[in-house]
Amino acid sequence: MSTPTNASTSAVCKSAADLKASITGLKDINVSGGTSALSAQVTKIKQDLNTLKTDAKGEFTTQTTDLSNALNQLTSSLDAVKANMNASTLSALASAAAKAVTAGTSLVTAVQNTC
Repeated sequence: MSTPTNASTSAVCKSAADLKASITGLKDINVSGGTSALSAQVTKIKQDLNTLKTDAKGEFTTQTTDLSNALNQLTSSLDAVKANMNASTLSALASAAAKAVTAGTSLVTAVQNTC
């Protein structure tokens, strides 16, 4: 019986590591050249989050919900920048990205504490 638990833990730990890498990638993006790289990174984070949710089998619900909400806000802010890039929309985008990074880091930390 310990093997499935170890396998499950291993899958969750790998998913968390992938998510951490994606979040780190988000922090490194410069939108001065456009928003396509940011859009692609947000999509990658969402995919990694979904994988982690599946692997975690209902654990870390609070943290996954927080990250999901932060990513939804980030997506909305990104859409606003695409529609009308100005200081206000860029500021909102930066704030939303920071919230997503914070929520993602919190989730990754919670998972890694079980690894």
